[in-house]
This record gives sequence, C-alpha cells and structure tokens, in this order.
Amino acid sequence: MKIIKPIIGVLATGFILMYFSELLFWAHVRPGDSWTGWLETWLAYSLLGFVFLSLVTRFKVQSIWALFLAGAAFGWLAEGLVVQTTYESLPLSISFTGLAWHASISVWVGWYAFRKAINAGFRRGLWVSAAVGLLYGLWAISWWVEPGEKITAPLDFASFSCLSTLFVMLAYWLYDRTIPGSFVPNRAAEIGVAALFLLYFVLATVPAAPLALALLPALLAMLYFALRLNRRAEEQPDLLAVRLDPLPSVWNYLSLLALPLAAAAVYTLAFWAGWRWHTNWLLYLVTTPLGFILFFISLIKIWKTRSPAAIPPS
Repeated sequence: MKIIKPIIGVLATGFILMYFSELLFWAHVRPGDSWTGWLETWLAYSLLGFVFLSLVTRFKVQSIWALFLAGAAFGWLAEGLVVQTTYESLPLSISFTGLAWHASISVWVGWYAFRKAINAGFRRGLWVSAAVGLLYGLWAISWWVEPGEKITAPLDFASFSCLSTLFVMLAYWLYDRTIPGSFVPNRAAEIGVAALFLLYFVLATVPAAPLALALLPALLAMLYFALRLNRRAEEQPDLLAVRLDPLPSVWNYLSLLALPLAAAAVYTLAFWAGWRWHTNWLLYLVTTPLGFILFFISLIKIWKTRSPAAIPPS
C-alpha cells in the first residue's frame, strides 16, 4: 500500500495536468487519436507530474511565485524535451506554451486554483468551473478557422468535454486522498525518471532540435538556482505538506461539471450563430507576453526573499 498510494497520486496528478494541457487545448478528438495514444500521453504527463511534485517538495514551494517556477519546469520539460515546440518560433516560443499555457493554466489554474475551489465548497467550485468553461468554449471555436481542421458538431464537443471532465473529477478525488500530507519524493525514483528523460533528450530531442542542447539546460538552470533560493528562504511548509481535513465531499467535485456545460453552451451558440472568430490569436497575444512577465516577477519575488533575514518577523 505504501507503494501503490503514491503511484495512484502521481497518475492522478498526471491526468490533471494532461486534462488542462492537452484535452482542453485540443478541445476535440483529432484524426489519429486513440485510447492507446491517450494512455501513452497520460503516462508521459504522469512522469512530468512526478517531477513537478518532487520540485514542490524538494524546494519548499509554498508561494504562487515559486509555484509558477515549478510550473515553468513542467512546461519546459513538456514542450522542450518531450516535444520540441520551445525551439520553433524563438523567442516567443519560450513562453507559448511552456509558460503561457502549462505554468499559467495547467498549474496555476488547473492544479492549484481548481483544487482550492473544490476544497472551499460546491458554490466556489461551481463559479470557478463555469468561468473557465466560458473561456474554454471561446477557445474551442478557434479550431474552426485553423487550416485543415473540420468543425466538430456541438453534441460531439459536449460529449468529449463531459467525458474528459468526469475523468478529471475522479483524478482530483484520488489526488486529494493520496498526495497532500503523504507525498515523499523517492530518491531512486527521481534518479530513474531523470535518467529516462536524459536518455530521451540525447536520443530524440537533440537530433530533432539541436538548439535544445544549449537552450533547455540554460532554462532549467535558471529555475534550479531560483528554486534553491526559495528553499533557503521559505519558512512555511510546502503546498503538499498539509493533509486535507476534512476531505472534500463528492458534491464538491460535481461542481466541475459546470465547466463542460458552460463550454458547450458557448460552443453551441457560436455554432448556430455562425461565428468564425480567431480567439486563439487573442489568447496568444495576451498570454505570451504575460508568461514572460509572470516568469520575471516570480524571479524577482524569490530574489527579494532569498534569505530568512530578508523576511520580516511575523
């Protein structure tokens, strides 16, 4: 049970990150998608999720600024190692999607804000889910104007969104019962995952994008030194240290259904109204500079609290 519990928690974390990073991003079933492919993607995100959880614990991540940097590590590993989009449109691709989507949306919103909303009660979860659902519906219609994309029927979009949300509800439920107050990084597992990623980096990433050999280590080194400063300065327990008591009720998790329902309402309205909006460009124009801004704010915030002496007494 001591081994099974953290594995379940890591797999739940992986699916939460996959839901916000992949399922919400693509917003429809693509040609070539399969249950096997989704399973492989889930396992990849679970490995990344394990790294993310280890960073949160090892570097005493407690503030939202340190959390953004841990999210940046997750984002740059996903987009700069597993795939190579970080090197496609430099320098903007450093932010979108590693910072602009993964750190900001997948981690800040999906992993952090949604769990806080669920823990706060059904009403809070309902409002947060509905708000994100409205934005998700607007994002989803952007695929209608992408070259080579077909318009997904509203019923198919609603089915895809509801089914994926049911799975992520289960992932949140499992996460809350396995990770908070229980997760302890395993050194052997960390070495094994690091070796696996290093092997993939050498054999797959660098041949596909030789620039990764210089850029990705530089980006990760910045994060390492900043998070090390955070570990020295942080006096509060990390975000995984406290066990939830009491645990959220099943009713709280059901509030997440407001997300696909709100998204489907927006999507259906746009479908019947004939809207063809490039909402993806609006999101890109807003979140790409925002990702850089939040990254540098995070570095500055942690630098200002780089030692316990810099923290005012409570």
